[in-house]
Amino acid sequence: MVMSSDQPSAAGLIMSDPETHDPGRRTVLGVLMRIELLLGRAESLVASTALGVAVLAIGTSVVVRAFALPLPDTGEWAIVAMSPLTFVGAALCSHLHRHLTADIVEALPPGRLLRFLEGIAAALFVVFGLYFVALAADLFSYAVNSGERLIDLGTPIAIPVGFMLAGAVLMTIHAVLDVIRACTGHAPGGIDPWH
Repeated sequence: MVMSSDQPSAAGLIMSDPETHDPGRRTVLGVLMRIELLLGRAESLVASTALGVAVLAIGTSVVVRAFALPLPDTGEWAIVAMSPLTFVGAALCSHLHRHLTADIVEALPPGRLLRFLEGIAAALFVVFGLYFVALAADLFSYAVNSGERLIDLGTPIAIPVGFMLAGAVLMTIHAVLDVIRACTGHAPGGIDPWH
């Protein structure tokens, strides 16, 4: 079989240009990063919506209390909104690689040592992510089976716990892709969903 110049080689399917850290559109990593970009946009939307819900719920709660209105306290929704804001927001931070890092790693010049340390950090984050997924899945199973609800508005506990589980899964996905990026010589972090 003769390969035309527009078909990538087998090696090119994994990594096309480590110098520019651009995996290319037709590589496996490029496709995975485009999927990760869509996840990042969804994470951004969920976290932004959760922030809006929390602000509106707190504002409504203040008005209800200030004017002694005969309405239930909506502060519960603000508390529930903290779950997607925290856990899906954390996944977004891991996607953008804007989470806490060791200063010494940031001070290292680009090269093999930096890639190695980024790979180790990403691999450890995968281990954390998998453990977190297991814990969150167990808690989610309990929340669904117990049918427990919050007191004021009766919001099912499964809703905030479900966002916890979703955030754990998304963080793990981003960590796995960071391991792949580190192993193929690409910069850590996904494509910025705002550009």
